[in-house]
Amino acid sequence: MVTAIGKRVRDRLAATGRYAADNQLKIFAIVAVTAVIALAVGLGGVQMSMGMTLYIDDDSQAATDWDRLKEDFETGNNVFVLVKSDQPYDPETIRGIDRLDRRYTSNVDDVRRVTSLADVVRQGNGGEIPETETGVRRSIERVESQGPESAAMVDRLQPEPGTTVILVSYGEVDRFDRGAFLPTRGADVMYSEIKSETEFAVTPPGMSTTITGQPVFENAAFGLMLPEMIALFTGAFALIFGVVYVVMRNKVEQGWHVLLPLGTAMTALVYMFGVMGVLGYDFNAIMLGVMPIALGLGIDYGLQIHTRYVEERYAGNGPERAAEVATRTTGRALLIAMGTTVVGLGSLLVSAVPPVRQFGVTSALAVLAAMILSITMLPALLVRYDGGGYGDGDTSTIRRPEPEDDRLESFTRRLTTEVTGGRPFITLLIAFLLVSGGVYAYPQVEPKQEMMDFWPQDLDEKNDMERLSDTVESPKVIYVMIDTDRAYTPETFRDLATYQRLMLENDRVNAVESPVTTVQIANGGTIPETQAELDRTLEAQRDDSGLATVRSPSENPSTVLLTFYIDDIEGETVRTLISEFDGNAELAIQTPADVHITGKPVLNRNVIENVTAGLTPMTLLSFGLGLAFLSLAFLSPRIAVTLIASVAGSAAVLVTGAMYVFSIPWNPLTITMSSLTLGIGVDYGIHLFERYEFEVTEHDLDPLTAASTAVSKLSRPIIGSSFTTIFGFGVLMISRFPVLANFGRTTVLAITFSLLTAMTVLPAALTVVPLLEESESEE
Repeated sequence: MVTAIGKRVRDRLAATGRYAADNQLKIFAIVAVTAVIALAVGLGGVQMSMGMTLYIDDDSQAATDWDRLKEDFETGNNVFVLVKSDQPYDPETIRGIDRLDRRYTSNVDDVRRVTSLADVVRQGNGGEIPETETGVRRSIERVESQGPESAAMVDRLQPEPGTTVILVSYGEVDRFDRGAFLPTRGADVMYSEIKSETEFAVTPPGMSTTITGQPVFENAAFGLMLPEMIALFTGAFALIFGVVYVVMRNKVEQGWHVLLPLGTAMTALVYMFGVMGVLGYDFNAIMLGVMPIALGLGIDYGLQIHTRYVEERYAGNGPERAAEVATRTTGRALLIAMGTTVVGLGSLLVSAVPPVRQFGVTSALAVLAAMILSITMLPALLVRYDGGGYGDGDTSTIRRPEPEDDRLESFTRRLTTEVTGGRPFITLLIAFLLVSGGVYAYPQVEPKQEMMDFWPQDLDEKNDMERLSDTVESPKVIYVMIDTDRAYTPETFRDLATYQRLMLENDRVNAVESPVTTVQIANGGTIPETQAELDRTLEAQRDDSGLATVRSPSENPSTVLLTFYIDDIEGETVRTLISEFDGNAELAIQTPADVHITGKPVLNRNVIENVTAGLTPMTLLSFGLGLAFLSLAFLSPRIAVTLIASVAGSAAVLVTGAMYVFSIPWNPLTITMSSLTLGIGVDYGIHLFERYEFEVTEHDLDPLTAASTAVSKLSRPIIGSSFTTIFGFGVLMISRFPVLANFGRTTVLAITFSLLTAMTVLPAALTVVPLLEESESEE
């Protein structure tokens, strides 16, 4: 039954389509002007970006501590230069390392500190490099004998025989063009300059170097983003065009008309780009997934309108009338589907991961733009390029489409009549068992434990990172900032010495650098008793170019920075270690102080925890909002529950089961699965339900016959639309970014299960629900 509100909506949609058909040039002008403005805004405000800090809120404690570390202490980013030599203790090798050390320190502006084996040798030999190998070894032994802290630092610089490490530390780099679409990142600047200085340094024969570390790997992955974006977009467009051409080639007046729905989807992408510029969003590995989504759903909407327009033209209606009917009928179903999709994507706003929130907003706006263009720009294009080959209202001259094989319709009709609809309780029981398996699998799906697992794994820089982890005992660094009004006092330093000792008792913590360690090395392993003695010791070490150096206390008078070198740990082990840092600080530091723990392992753990923290709330909110919207749209909670439970809900749970079977992890994109499944599944369900309702109310068919008729008549366009969307999403599976490839696999599963549940579970539910109502009334 069509309500008064529903009639007004359909009338408004029909008027919109008719206006677009009658005012083509005006529509084209409005679209062209707004698209140019959107493109200009996007080009002026959108950049490519990458890095851990994108995945945490700017105002969070983790982000604040990290920014403060880089700005106040000019550290936090570490590049490792692995030096291999068959004569590691030869004085010429040490001099070669020393030349590299000095070039990095003197010629790379943003380098805060360089630590190398040459520093150890100088520290143990009065600031000079010995002339003999024996002298080099003795210098190293002298430093090791100064205490456990010194021995740990030496071990960190000599991870294995024949290999030594030069550690280059830097903080924030602000020497690049921030206005470019593909800006030069700070990591790129540092890597290029360190590489250049390495090449120019004079090194002895037999000595080789490898520059590695997380900044180097991130920079290499960032360089792939633009080619990846172009490849994904081109692939999605080509595959979708192929599907649209196959589906529509026997129906359209001219073959090139299949480009018309593609044009509306492409224009929607331009609007999306402009909105990103207005909102200050950047392209990143997560946002790359928006384009195939927007393209796939946009073409799906356009294809539905185009198909109905062609049907109306073959039925004898003129171009303007065909546009009006198409927007009136198909437009309403698309409007409800679009509304549900936008509401579902809106639930992503509760995510703790900023790019996921941006993904939800951008995708929703792209879908909204595609819907608006499908009922305005597309009808204008269809009427504009209608050559009259459909018959122009004269049914005797209509060029009928070639007869199509109806085996698909026959098969789906028999499937519904004899199996899914004919045996609805068996169908629903099987669906219940499969869904139960998905419910069991839901908590078994785990996220990846490292942000670097989200990025390309087939890079040489990734291999270098793995070699670093295998070679260096402490490839990761955690920083502890101690804020207190009595930072540089003997009492505080003694507390911090105890704190460092407690942390070094943990097998995961291998070494520590700090002003406290520097003072201990210079003072025979103890902390001076008086303030004057401590000040003299700090001053003496401040200008020392050796291993034990310290910043002037006046630079950060209320903060002491402790730098801990830890094992290559991941997962819950990192959170456990962070908790131990906190707990030992409470035990050891008696001076009133605030303790801030930061570093890339801390950021990484925050991101991983944020990925899944909002998963269940987002899922519940997405389906709750979708249920409320459909209840209002149909003025019937029963219809809304039937559509949500039988199609979108079942499909979403089945996807989690498949994710468990195929070892697809949660990541910042796959957690959007529930919102996408809701939008896609409800789209299919609405089309089937409206046809089912039409057959019941207009043709007075019984529920089983109406369900089988709806499935058979809509099987071709729904399957065609689903394959269009599958190819739009599926192209992500070839991405070199695992975060995108896994998202592609997940969304293909979501579309597939949405199609299957719409074609099987929904007809069974539609058949059962009226029977239950009848049996209840008879009782």
